[in-house]
Amino acid sequence: MTIAERFGASIEVAGPDPKTEGFFFVKRRDAVDHDAFVTGLLGLVGTSGRLVLHHQSGFAIVRLSHGRAQRLGRLPWVDTVGGIRFDPEQFAAIAGAPVA
Repeated sequence: MTIAERFGASIEVAGPDPKTEGFFFVKRRDAVDHDAFVTGLLGLVGTSGRLVLHHQSGFAIVRLSHGRAQRLGRLPWVDTVGGIRFDPEQFAAIAGAPVA
């Protein structure tokens, strides 16, 4: 008997719609070359506009659907994928990048 059954409770776990886009932090595995990491990301995200930024220390920020981000996290050359929240307009003003 589960705890939910024991107390007559129901449990629902709902996440974001897999088609909804968001910004994600993607960290490469230490053994992966950064240029290969960026090239792989560009091949998966489709356009350079979806690769918001990347840094030689081994991470990137990408704009993807939640479903694609989950699949990205299963790749052997990716260490971590996690959703982030930031103001893209403020970021663009500071970084000089266009707002998508």
